[in-house]
Order: sequence, then structure tokens, then C-alpha cells
Amino acid sequence: MGGHSTDFLNGGGKMGALMRAHDWLTSPLGVPAQWPDTLKSTVATCLNSRFPMVVWWGPQLIMLYNDAWQPILGETKHRHGLGRPGADSWPDTWPIVGQQFESALKGVASWSEDLLLASDRHGYMQECYFTYSHSPLIDATGKIVGVLTAVVETTARILTERRMRVLGALSKATIEATTGDVTIEETCQNLLDLLCSDNPDIPFAVQFIADESGHARLVAASQIDRALFPSSLSALSPDDVWGIVNVLKTRALRIIERSPEPRFALPGGSWPEPTTQLVALPLLRKSPGNNLVGALLIGANSRLHLDSEYLDFLMLVAAELAGSISALRSIETEQRSARAKELLVRELQHRSRNLLAVVRSISERTRATSTSLDDYAGDFNGRLGALSRVQGLLSREESEAIGLDELVHMEMNSLGVTDSSDVSIGGPNLALPRDSVQMLSLALHELGTNSIKHGVLNGSGGTLEIRWKLASTDKPALRLEWSERRRKLAELVVSHRHGFGRTLLEQALPGQLGATTRFDLRPDGLQCVIELPVESAT
Repeated sequence: MGGHSTDFLNGGGKMGALMRAHDWLTSPLGVPAQWPDTLKSTVATCLNSRFPMVVWWGPQLIMLYNDAWQPILGETKHRHGLGRPGADSWPDTWPIVGQQFESALKGVASWSEDLLLASDRHGYMQECYFTYSHSPLIDATGKIVGVLTAVVETTARILTERRMRVLGALSKATIEATTGDVTIEETCQNLLDLLCSDNPDIPFAVQFIADESGHARLVAASQIDRALFPSSLSALSPDDVWGIVNVLKTRALRIIERSPEPRFALPGGSWPEPTTQLVALPLLRKSPGNNLVGALLIGANSRLHLDSEYLDFLMLVAAELAGSISALRSIETEQRSARAKELLVRELQHRSRNLLAVVRSISERTRATSTSLDDYAGDFNGRLGALSRVQGLLSREESEAIGLDELVHMEMNSLGVTDSSDVSIGGPNLALPRDSVQMLSLALHELGTNSIKHGVLNGSGGTLEIRWKLASTDKPALRLEWSERRRKLAELVVSHRHGFGRTLLEQALPGQLGATTRFDLRPDGLQCVIELPVESAT
């Protein structure tokens, strides 16, 4: 590796190729063939590692990194930072990491866990968290010649855990509100204050309550001047800049873009940047017909992208607030007796605790079966999305049926799977018992995502059939069949442990629903059969 060889850049993946093609005459390092042997060997180790690593060379801390570290840079810093002093590429984080580098250059290593390092990686200052170590890089003479950093981004986990805490606190406060002597207006204000308290995901919130005629009045605002908003609106009002009228008309979520100009600036909450995106959400209750109880306007985190996981969290918040309004209205109007009030409170407590228990179980099981933080974040957020979608179905009046056809198509559509020449979905119109809807939705999500990753839906070729019927056997049951057929035989790769999906299908469904399940994986495809006892299917 000594002399003028550049072989140390071979086999380094995309970054190795990029380094070989880079114009090093523009870098203080000069051409790679003339680099010191310590730098060559360290860069070779870095490039061939699958763990995110970066080499900071010399007193200027020239930045060299591998494929696994590239996503941490984002499109804003990737390429432009290669071979340049770290302070030039990371001015936003240098006040923090610069001191750590100074210590490392003096021989003192450091370790940081889940540290917030907000930086511009995608064209805006982003909230991001990292666990990493800085270690002195020492040459053969014992001289410190740079710093070696190993790092993993933990942003997805931090956001997930934060949102679970918020949902837990909101659920607890909702339960307490139903047992106390407070008005709907006081409860709405208290819940919004809780949501916006030290929560970067909701810098401010505004809530409207709608009556039976569709007129909505402003009842609460937190961390923003309520005078900015109309005191009352209806679906017949002219469209407003906040999107509330649109929500009253369509009963659908709407995202509104706002100007960052100072005269239009909205509070940024935890961050100095103003909020530039708003999310207006309907608050829907369990009842047929006019089920709108209000609208919620939330300012979005200015340092995060408003992605599907973020929106799923906001929809769960809206569902919780709608439930609290419905419960308090029933109590306030005294349409039910004091025995009935107790039952209503118990029902709300059960619903909230059950939802949180499911979320915690999904989180713990996903963590146990994930091989990396990226896997955990992707799988958990997908499962949380499935849970969020099914809450919309469960928010209906008890007398309103939930059909298996509707459930299957909803979950498959969310995965981009529709009827085609290779995909066939169908069966009789059958209503599901409510206690089975949540588990079946998660089971369908697991089967679908597994097929997209490893089965016929990954583009390798094959057919998928999803069929259901009422089976008349010794124990009549609703029978759901998921059948995949490959066009080419595939080598079976069987893990030594079952993942979340297999555990759900083979343990949770039988344990919680009394279902019989069969999961048959073969080189030519997969067949999964779920049978619910007929007394659990209508």
C-alpha cells in the first residue's frame, strides 16, 4: 500500500469509485498516490466497512467517508464535502463537534449518544440525532494525525419514541378529563396545551368544534394568537387561508403551505425558523351520517419533512381529540344516566389503553426482530401506518358494518397493490366483528410487505390471489386465503427466528381471535390460510 499506489481505493464501493475520479488537485490532500501510508490504510479500512465511518485528516480535518456514511450528508453536503475541511461542510454543527475534534486531536476520545445535531442536509435545517465516537488517529511514530469517527443516525427512533410518549400523555389526559368536572372548552384547551408543551412536532395548534348543523366555532388555541383565526366558520363559508372550511366540506386532511416572509411568519415552537406548513384535520366521531365534531389545525415541525409517518401520528392525535369531544358531549347533555356515564368512561379508557398497548407491543416486537435502526424505523412506521388506517374504520358507529372486502382493498391500496393480470382480489360481501379488524389489518400488512420484499410483488414474477369465503366444515368459519405462485423456483432462505409477521399470524391471531392459521412457504410460492370461527364472523 506504500509508494505511489492507489490500490487502496479499489473495492471501496461507490465512494471508492468517486475518490478515484475526484480532482484531488483542488484538495489540500493532493493526489491519493502521494498520501501518507497511515491515511491510505485508514481510508481503505473506512471504504470497506459497512458501518458509517468518516476520516478527518490533519489539523484542517479534511473529510473522507464511505458509502454507509453518505446518506448522513444528504444531497446538500455529499460530493461537495469530499476532500475539504470539515468546518466548510458542517458550519451548522461545528460549534458542537468542533470542540470534540479539538479534544480528539489532543488524544482525548469522545462518545455522544442520541445527540441533536441540526444541520442542512436537504436544503433546510433538519432535526436529526446521532450516536457516534471520535477517536484520535495515530501514525506509526505515535503522532496524532487526524480523527476517526464511527456514527449511526438515530433520528427515526427518537421521533418514534417521542410521538409514542405524546400519544400516551394525551390518552391519559383524555381519560382524566372524562372523570373530572370540566367543560368541553376547558378540556380542549388543556389537551392542546399538553400537545404543544415542549413538542417540536406540534409548535402550535388551533381547535374548532362543530355542531349538528355544520357550524364550527373556535374553542381553543395554544402557542399562537387565537385572534388570527375566525371565531366561527361553516362548510358554506368562503374558503379561508387556514384550510378549515375545506376540512368542514370534505372531511379530509389538507396540507397548507405558508410563506416564511416575516410579515406572514408563524411560530416555529422549538426552532427559530417559522412554520411554513400547516395540517388541517377533521375530527370524526363514532356515528353514522354527520359524524364531524370539529377540525384541528396544527403547525408542522419546520425542521422535519411532513412524511407519512408524521401524518399518521397527527391522525392518531386527531382521533384521540375527537373521542374526547364525543365522550364529554354525551356526559354534558346528560342524555345518559349516571350508570351509563361510568360505562362510557370505561369504554373510552379501554379504547385508549388498548390502542397504546398495541402500539407498544408493535414497537417492542419490531425492535426485537430488527437487524438495524433503518429496518426498525421502516418496519415500525409501516405497522403504525396500518394501525392508523384501521382506526378510521373503527371510528364508525357500532351498527355500521366493516366489510372484509373494504379492509383488504384498503390495506392493499396503501401498499400500491391493485387488481391486475398478476393480482386477483375478491370474495363475498362479509362483515367482520370489530375485535378482529385491527389484527386482520396488521396481518394483511405483514403479508403484503413481505411479498414486496421477498415474494412475487418484488418484481421477480408471479401471481397473487387473495380470496375469502364462508367455509362450512366441522367448525364453520370465515376462510381467508393468501396464495403466491412464482414463475421461477426460488431458493428458500429460512431465518432461525420468526419475525413479527410470522409471530402475528401463528401466535397472535390464534391467541386473541381463536383463529386457525397455516403458513406454508415453498420454493414455488407461499400460501397463508386464516380461518376465523363462524361465531366471530357475521
